[in-house]
Amino acid sequence: MNNIKIIVGLGNNIDNKFIGTRHNMGAKYVINLAKKFNLKFKKNKKFYGYTSNLILLNQKIILFLPNSFINNSGKSIFIISNFYKITLQNILVIHDDLDFLPGIIKFKYGGSSGGHNGINNIIKIFKSTLFYRLRIGIGHPKNKIEINNFVLSKPTKIEQKNINFAIKNGIRALLIFIKKNYNQAVTFLHTKK
Repeated sequence: MNNIKIIVGLGNNIDNKFIGTRHNMGAKYVINLAKKFNLKFKKNKKFYGYTSNLILLNQKIILFLPNSFINNSGKSIFIISNFYKITLQNILVIHDDLDFLPGIIKFKYGGSSGGHNGINNIIKIFKSTLFYRLRIGIGHPKNKIEINNFVLSKPTKIEQKNINFAIKNGIRALLIFIKKNYNQAVTFLHTKK
C-alpha cells in the first residue's frame, strides 16, 4: 500500500487548441485513467483546475488537471496540496518527456527536471525535488531550436499509437504502485515490451 494522494496530469490545459499535443500527454494520461473508472472531471475555481476523485482500496486519490499553461503548473498544485494538507511526497506528477521515444514510459522519484518547464516550476514553488513522476516518452526533434514547436504540435499517427500503448501500460503500472508498491511498478514497466 502506498501513500499517493494526488495524481496530477501536466499539460497546457487552459486552451483547447493544445489538446492532443505532445506537451499534453500527462493530462491525456490522467483523463484516460478517469475514463477507465468512469469518472468525470469538474472545474474547481478554488484550485485553478479540474478535479475528480478516484477511490481505490478504500483510499481517496484526487485526480487533478491544472487549468494553466504547463510552465505555471506549480501554483495550482501548491494551492490544492495546501488545502488538503498533502505533502509533495504524496503527489504523483505525470508529464511528457523528450528523452524517451514514444512508447516508453518510466517512473522517477526526485532528481532534476530534465529541462521540463512544468517540473521546473513545481520544484521552484515547492522548493523540493522529492516527488514521484511518471514520464511519457514523446521523442525529440533533430534540432534543439525546434523543441517549442515540436512539443506544441501533435504526434504522428504511429507516435500516437505508441504513446497510447505506453499510457495503457502506465495505468497498469500505476495500479500496481497503488495496490502493492513503487518498486514492483517500476519493475513492471522495465520488463514490459
